[in-house]
Amino acid sequence: MKTILLALGIIATIALNAQQTYTASWESLKNYEAPEWYEDAKLGFWVHWGVYSVPAFKGGHAAEWYGRWMYCQEDQSSRNNQGLATHLHHNEKYGPPEKFGYKDFIPQFRAENFNADEWAELCVRGGAKFFTMMGAHHDAFLLWDSKLSKWNSANMGPKRDLVGEMANAAKKKGLKFGVSNHTAWNYCFFQWNHINRYDATNPEYQDLYGNPIIQPSADTVRIASGETRKTWIPRSRGLAQPSERDMNRWLDRTKELADLYKPDLYYFDWGFNPEIWESRKQEFGAFYYNNAIEAGKGEYGKPEVVINYKGWATWQNGAAVRDFERGGMDDIADMVWQTDDCVYDDHNWGFVAGTPIKPTNMIVDQLMDIVSKRGVLMLSFAPKPDGTFPEEQKKMMLELGDWLAICGEAVYATRPYDIFGQVGTLWGERNETGMKMYTATTHDVRFTRNKENTILYATMLKWPENNKINIEALISIDLKNLNSIKLVGAKGKVKYKQSQNGLEITLPEKPDYDYAYPVKLEFKNEIPAVK
Repeated sequence: MKTILLALGIIATIALNAQQTYTASWESLKNYEAPEWYEDAKLGFWVHWGVYSVPAFKGGHAAEWYGRWMYCQEDQSSRNNQGLATHLHHNEKYGPPEKFGYKDFIPQFRAENFNADEWAELCVRGGAKFFTMMGAHHDAFLLWDSKLSKWNSANMGPKRDLVGEMANAAKKKGLKFGVSNHTAWNYCFFQWNHINRYDATNPEYQDLYGNPIIQPSADTVRIASGETRKTWIPRSRGLAQPSERDMNRWLDRTKELADLYKPDLYYFDWGFNPEIWESRKQEFGAFYYNNAIEAGKGEYGKPEVVINYKGWATWQNGAAVRDFERGGMDDIADMVWQTDDCVYDDHNWGFVAGTPIKPTNMIVDQLMDIVSKRGVLMLSFAPKPDGTFPEEQKKMMLELGDWLAICGEAVYATRPYDIFGQVGTLWGERNETGMKMYTATTHDVRFTRNKENTILYATMLKWPENNKINIEALISIDLKNLNSIKLVGAKGKVKYKQSQNGLEITLPEKPDYDYAYPVKLEFKNEIPAVK
């Protein structure tokens, strides 16, 4: 009888979930569980690519912010007038912004050598399990065939549906497909164009530059001598507020992008943090999850898709997957999360010729740190305006893929151990631009395990001196149940002993591969917990 009642209860729950749909409320949206495919994936590739790839000038900040800083005059930006270099560069190379505006770069963004199948193949060879396509950055030039704005890549510039091509190519390769949408901040991105009365004053361009509400006397506001970003940022960004048209336009286009391509992942940058956006965020969340259910991807509670949100007041905890830009969790999380980062190590994300990229070794180390804490890495690359990747970026993709082909068992479909690892003294130090650098020492080890909880991977982020390492974090683990210990992708015997200092391991000769080195401890039963 109990069995029958239990079966009926399960059937009733399934039927209820099948009937339920999400409503535009945080209470409803919190009925969410991140998909297993996403937590298993661990690595996705992404791109920053658009009109800003044409001028490809980062000045004192970032190339993808060219459209903001080209209109910015002296003392209208912080960090020692970080926007002024772009403004001066633009005047010198292209002419004054009122004569040559951001819109005038669009015909030069042709993507003439873009091949979506080649991009998807690079993603696969790079070991990534999903690809996220730029839908639109803050500039609101849409890279899809939109029926809601003429400012799109199918109508202008490339005259191609870039998102659509990439969606098809990714799916053919068996990749999950995501889109990123940064347009909520469009009202503020072009604020200096509006305030300084450049080409944004022409109503013909309002669907590109937005319709913000500009505060009176905004053109007289300047950063004070010695003023810090702490006061300047809220003071300057408060000069432009979103109009109803801005917010409705965002919602309509954001829905359109989801409806056209049915993405498995939808990434949002910040921009809709103010409370005035609340109802529209909730409306989109319900729309996107229900859209996935209608497409047969999942069900209520498990829609099998991902919304990425930044911290602060962007989204409600538990209603989607939290994302950290160039950062991450300090310890193991109770829910999967994401780091988004770039191959460049400063503030820049868009293509700039001659800008060095991080070493592949640092990306691998960062990936292992993220995965050990239940995270996923979405790594952004920067294609040229013609749609090709610089050679050094392609080289990085292939190096990542080669390493993952050998060591991927310590990465894909793993879960965190009781503790994430042990950390060296250089990890997380900031460089001259304030960005965290992930520099490993021989002390750095990160732990992952298989889902069955029978295999523990202790991944050394740097090869130890004299082939010997002491893992202090495993000093208390019970090894009576240990069946075997080996170095992944290498021949030769691994010796070990426990001492009062930790688990002391003597390794065979260094293997042929580079970067991080997983030691595989296989147990007869479950992995013992650390005491």
